[in-house]
Amino acid sequence: MAKNNLIFLIVFLISGCNSQNRNKLTTKESIQKGETLFATVGCTTCHSLSGETRYGPSLNKILNTEVIVIQRGKEHSIKVDREYIKKSIQDPDFEKLVDFKNKKMPKPTLSSDEIDQITDYLISINSE
Repeated sequence: MAKNNLIFLIVFLISGCNSQNRNKLTTKESIQKGETLFATVGCTTCHSLSGETRYGPSLNKILNTEVIVIQRGKEHSIKVDREYIKKSIQDPDFEKLVDFKNKKMPKPTLSSDEIDQITDYLISINSE
């Protein structure tokens, strides 16, 4: 009986992990919602998607590039990836691009899902 319970527990845990990963996949719907959010929550006021510098940096052609950021008062070189994009939306002051260190991005009032959707959208336009 204990062996059957252990097998059930293992199957349950594995299937639970797989369903969580499926929910986190970038989907066309997530990208579309991210595009809508990007336009409606004010991102386009400061960020272009065409290479034009505005108050904030342009957000096209950024994925997998090396950038210099300031974190806790020190400069670091980092690679722009999904986690950096997501963290930049969640906490804009955590790692600021050196060229924009004196500019302030408002901390958005977005849910975790909305931040993921905007991140998915930005990654999609950088992957084209």
